[in-house]
Amino acid sequence: MKQNNQYNKSVELIEAMENVLGYAPGFRAIHAGGRFYHGVFKATDIAKTYSKAIHLQGDEIPVTVRFSKGGTDPDSFFGPTLGMATRFYLPNGVSMNTVMLNMKLFFANSPEQLLKLLEAGMPLGEGAGPNLEGIKKFASENANVGYALNLVSEREGPVSFANTAFWAHHTFLYRNEDNKVVPARSSWIPVSGVLGRPAAELAAESIDVLYIELEERLAHEKIMFDLVLELAEPNDPIDDPSAPWPADRKTVVIGRLTISERADEKAFTDPIMNHDPTQLTEGIETTDDPVLHARRGVYEASVAKRTGGWKGTTGGCPFGHG
Repeated sequence: MKQNNQYNKSVELIEAMENVLGYAPGFRAIHAGGRFYHGVFKATDIAKTYSKAIHLQGDEIPVTVRFSKGGTDPDSFFGPTLGMATRFYLPNGVSMNTVMLNMKLFFANSPEQLLKLLEAGMPLGEGAGPNLEGIKKFASENANVGYALNLVSEREGPVSFANTAFWAHHTFLYRNEDNKVVPARSSWIPVSGVLGRPAAELAAESIDVLYIELEERLAHEKIMFDLVLELAEPNDPIDDPSAPWPADRKTVVIGRLTISERADEKAFTDPIMNHDPTQLTEGIETTDDPVLHARRGVYEASVAKRTGGWKGTTGGCPFGHG
């Protein structure tokens, strides 16, 4: 496997996102608005044939799920983009994460291309919104970016978190007990089906409408998602999250997530809840995808910024300099 620099462009990417989308101190650099929920995950019988990962062996695994809305302002609506970050609390005392969005592909094939896309969208003046013409021009010059943005533009707005499909974008390597490795992309598919509505209709609603709907639903029923693997064929690109695969790729359901109630964040032993998508467990491995590896650095830099880093701790510098 190639060496990947997890801090490649991490600070520059965060600053560019803030310059384009805005910045809310103390919140995540992106998907600032979100709520947590409790649930359990149980793998299907076939899951262990693909991976020896401990949560894929059939036992019930407790999870937390953070449903989020796009953007950097937790108090505003930002289009129809939603996120679903899931943390699995494994019986060996460690945890692993999955991070997914309600769009099938990512916008860029590298940190460098993503940074150029953000630079193209820089506002042209103080108080101005993103430079949409600059983004369109960049997309016209970069086919993969244009393809991903077109998919987003054609997407309906969500009706409910519970009726939204989420995709991980990145390919991971699933290794079973026989050391057989299968590259696959994963997704959460709602058991109650995917429903949509015009994005403009959603924009006219309260910024909390999707959370209100979800919690009213949870008051009388549980919400379920199937974890689905899309299996790569030999020539499918596995290091590029912006590259589509043919629609006929085999899929397999490897587990079901059941969400039961809203979580009390004040009770979390880990209040930061950094959902680093490279925090995995034995039986699931990363590819050489440069965007995936850079995300670890971006997430860590974002955590440091929203929490004050070591400068924000009462102990000061851990090396005795302040």
